[in-house]
Amino acid sequence: MKTNFILVASIIAAFSSGGCATKENFDFKVTVVPQTSVSVTSLSDMNKAADVINKRLEYFFSIPQKRIKFDVTENKISVSVTKIDTGKIDLIKDVITGYKKLEFWETYENGEIMGYLTKANNMLKDIQTTHEDAGRVKTAEATTREEFTEQNSLFGILNPRVTAQGEPLPSCMIGLVSGKDTSDINKYFKMDQIKVLFPPDVKFYWSKNPHRYDPSKSLYELHAIKVTTSDKRAPLDGSVIISAKPTTGSADSGVKIDLMMDSEGARTWAKITRENINRCIAVVYDGFVRSYPRVMSEISGGSTEITGDFTIEEASDLANILKSGELPFELKIVEAKY
Repeated sequence: MKTNFILVASIIAAFSSGGCATKENFDFKVTVVPQTSVSVTSLSDMNKAADVINKRLEYFFSIPQKRIKFDVTENKISVSVTKIDTGKIDLIKDVITGYKKLEFWETYENGEIMGYLTKANNMLKDIQTTHEDAGRVKTAEATTREEFTEQNSLFGILNPRVTAQGEPLPSCMIGLVSGKDTSDINKYFKMDQIKVLFPPDVKFYWSKNPHRYDPSKSLYELHAIKVTTSDKRAPLDGSVIISAKPTTGSADSGVKIDLMMDSEGARTWAKITRENINRCIAVVYDGFVRSYPRVMSEISGGSTEITGDFTIEEASDLANILKSGELPFELKIVEAKY
């Protein structure tokens, strides 16, 4: 079954095609190793990483296979490419070592988290009162925005997503915060007194871009993610994608990416969507929420369409990343010659 899975926020691709001036063609050799010594356990891991690098060179730069040579050991991967435009060397390095993951997470509804946010705000208020000077006189009730912010450490900077009547809006987005205040929110949620107030399986993620309906373009979304796996990882990620293709639709649908998952990914995706009908699924890329569509029905077969506010170039880059596969671990360059 072909089901449209709509992304309501843009996904920004990891690599953009830079405007470097063309230079002479040279042979290029680069050696990469795992970012940490504990990343690799077998030669097969390194071979998998080499396969991903090989596909990225082909998909991003259309380099023929006969010009690419690999030497893989348990400790390093050496890649030799002939006739490379030296103006693209930096971009090639970024593509080879890029380690940005696409993840699909289950979520909490805003209404399920609102009570915990209120408890956290009250706890911070108590902590603030405890540390105040005994002789300081505080206003009994806030009458201005400044006074409210002073008396409410959390709700003074986090705008809860509620109606005019105070009812939680349906979404996994639990609030909007000015970009300059996101670090304070992170600090509050890391406090032991605050963490124990929330369910142990909740995690908080920020949006990559400002809220699309914020005219000031300064407010960022805070989302409540639900951790449902024993290893605390996303139940589904980009490693299950076996093909990805950007296409342009009608004027109102814009650019989209057609995805196909492998059999295991299709089964997991069907299970996740079946168990989360009328709930949001958060699409997280490189640690930021890019979309949080509401599931309307089970998505079976592993075929899905992603659409959003991104250009055909950005969609092409993201498709190349997905169909190349994900690196099994982070890599770093230790030598480059050309």
